[in-house]
Amino acid sequence: MQTTASHASSPDRGTQLAEQRTALATERTYLAFERTLLAWLRTSLSLISFGFTLAKFFQYLAQQRGSPVVGLLGHTWASDTVGLSMVAIGTFALVLAVIQHRRRIRALRDLGLAQQWNLALWVAAPVAVLGVFAFFSLLLEL
Repeated sequence: MQTTASHASSPDRGTQLAEQRTALATERTYLAFERTLLAWLRTSLSLISFGFTLAKFFQYLAQQRGSPVVGLLGHTWASDTVGLSMVAIGTFALVLAVIQHRRRIRALRDLGLAQQWNLALWVAAPVAVLGVFAFFSLLLEL
């Protein structure tokens, strides 16, 4: 009788394995979300840095020549607009990726994910703020 009582209070081996597999699947999903955010971080950082460099390069050329750089179609605004647009797109994409990541992690926590350090989020959020500063820096100089 005593073995039956102790057996009823502890889950069987199959249940323990199922719970372990579920916990590991949740952890793998969490790590996939981290990789996705880091991919967005790389893409956004590339857009922000290339756009900022492009805009600054054409500002430098305009200062050296003493007149704005005129494009093939006679537009003087093309390089600044393209650079500023790239910074804006990169920053906007990163902000949305951070928001999406936080929502996904919150959903995983509702499913039982243990609280843990989220390094990708702590890196992506300040880079998004720097993207906003870069955008306004370029916008104020135009």
